[in-house]
Amino acid sequence: MATDICVLVGRRIRELRQAKGWTQTYLSVHAGVGRNYISDVELGKKEIGLRNLYLLALSLDVPLERLIQGL
Repeated sequence: MATDICVLVGRRIRELRQAKGWTQTYLSVHAGVGRNYISDVELGKKEIGLRNLYLLALSLDVPLERLIQGL
């Protein structure tokens, strides 16, 4: 069975955040979303909306498609 898309996107966001050396708190402030939201997204517990996906891509300085490419 394929891994849930929410888990895959969350892992990608976590990898990109950690590559920058950022905490969840730093990313949440930078993106304007809650730290608990970042945690839930990274763990695949929360389905991320398009607007927030865009905000995270901007904050991480990656193209939006990078967050879902190859999943």
